[in-house]
Amino acid sequence: MPWPKISLSAKVAIVLLLIFFLICSTSITKKFLTVDESLYIVSGYSYLKTLDFRMNPEHPIFAKILYGVPLLFLNPELPARNENWKKMEKHIDVGANYGFAADFYKTNLKKFRTIVFSARLVAILLSLLLGLLIFLWTRELFGSKAALLALFLFCFEPNVIAHSRLATLDMPLALFVFASFYFFWKFARSSKPVFLLASAIAISLATLTKYTALLFFPLLFLFIILQHKTLSKNRANFFKQRNILFYYTFIFSVLVLAPIILANFLYAFEGYKQNYYFFIPARMYEGFNFIKEWVQGGREGYLFGGFRKYIPEYFLVAFLIKTTLPLLILLALAFYFFAKKPSSELFSILMPALLFFLIISLFSKFYLGLRYVLPAFPFLFVFVAGALSSKLGTIRKNRFLFALFSILLAWHAFASLSIYPHYLEYFNELVGGPANGPKYLTDSNIDWGQDFFYFEEFAKKQNWKHPVLIYFGWPFPTMFMDFKWNVDCKNIKGRFAISVSALTGVTPDRNCFRHLLKVEPKKRITWSIYYYEIE
Repeated sequence: MPWPKISLSAKVAIVLLLIFFLICSTSITKKFLTVDESLYIVSGYSYLKTLDFRMNPEHPIFAKILYGVPLLFLNPELPARNENWKKMEKHIDVGANYGFAADFYKTNLKKFRTIVFSARLVAILLSLLLGLLIFLWTRELFGSKAALLALFLFCFEPNVIAHSRLATLDMPLALFVFASFYFFWKFARSSKPVFLLASAIAISLATLTKYTALLFFPLLFLFIILQHKTLSKNRANFFKQRNILFYYTFIFSVLVLAPIILANFLYAFEGYKQNYYFFIPARMYEGFNFIKEWVQGGREGYLFGGFRKYIPEYFLVAFLIKTTLPLLILLALAFYFFAKKPSSELFSILMPALLFFLIISLFSKFYLGLRYVLPAFPFLFVFVAGALSSKLGTIRKNRFLFALFSILLAWHAFASLSIYPHYLEYFNELVGGPANGPKYLTDSNIDWGQDFFYFEEFAKKQNWKHPVLIYFGWPFPTMFMDFKWNVDCKNIKGRFAISVSALTGVTPDRNCFRHLLKVEPKKRITWSIYYYEIE
């Protein structure tokens, strides 16, 4: 049987995805556990080993389960009889969660790097799937050239790369949300029930990954309304004989009931003996209430060197200074062409990204990083490619425009590769690059505890016998090397290193180390850890 022929665009797409995989997999090998990863990896493994979902219930279980799957083959020891495990049994205890995670990694210290990398490999594969869906949807909408452009923007976007390599929840959420819109779009054009089912499953998995997915339900319903003409035209015979209201009621019912059914199926494996709340599993309901109260309480955010409680411009500023300038230029051109010649297809793609971005900006009280709006990115890549698709032929024929367009794409790729392997710390030329990042943003925008191994390597090369590191991250990596981390900030002197998040004030005492921002460090070990010598 002959192999099916693969088009040139498909071959180029495969090459781009392979490059993306290589960048992600090789750039993460020396990166230490980030704060959230330390919980998610252990949680997923504990769910699979014990069928007990007591750990980290403030987030749903699905993506964490995926991260736990490769650990089954490594079979690390799970210290499920210790005190921290017992503390989590009857109520949500964040401290015990982190304590148990630290116990787990300490117990399996020899397997630490393998455990972390195997979970991160799952995250990379999920992001590869997202890249593939971006390519497929753009190709079906606007053709192969536009599809390759969208995929190119995705594969070299520093924030996408940064979080695609981490076993966290933001990129899986982006995948499942994008998939739900894509499959419904397929259903609207074909009226095939399999695509409606795929859309329902995708939005269900998004909801079972992170509660932020609930914001996308009204956006998905609005997307459905925007597809009204196509849906009405392509209705199957069974539905053509019935009122259009019945048709929409059926669609909405499937999309609403699927997450409830799938949640009950997954959480039934635990057998948590508490009452259900309106058909919602008790563990999910309790976790949602906990995260809701936590989010309503808010948390001061850091922007332009200071902390504030409400920063509606936070995510817009973060987007403008942490995405590449070529992408911003292409996005501006896309808006310009869209404004000149509006398109219903382009609007339906742009709408979820813009409204989600707006909702998060206006109503979120948590300012921990650009990662919160990552689910908007895939829609923006498709929008840019679609808006420019009609101009690609003109650009190709005009030497000047072709050269300019090529420079923008090369610049986008170069900006990404030049920060390798420190993608989390990327800042664009508008603010002078990552060296100036702490003047504008902090936390997971630049320092999430990921560069401890680089500090360890630096200390050994310097033959530093009693190293001092004011570290931002968890679990405290004193299990890897002996260093002093609890330092009196008022009288700090001598040789020491400090995480940027601690430096800028993401600590209980916000002003403790901020006077050091005015002092030029002796060396930047990485963009997230600074080294000082103060006499």
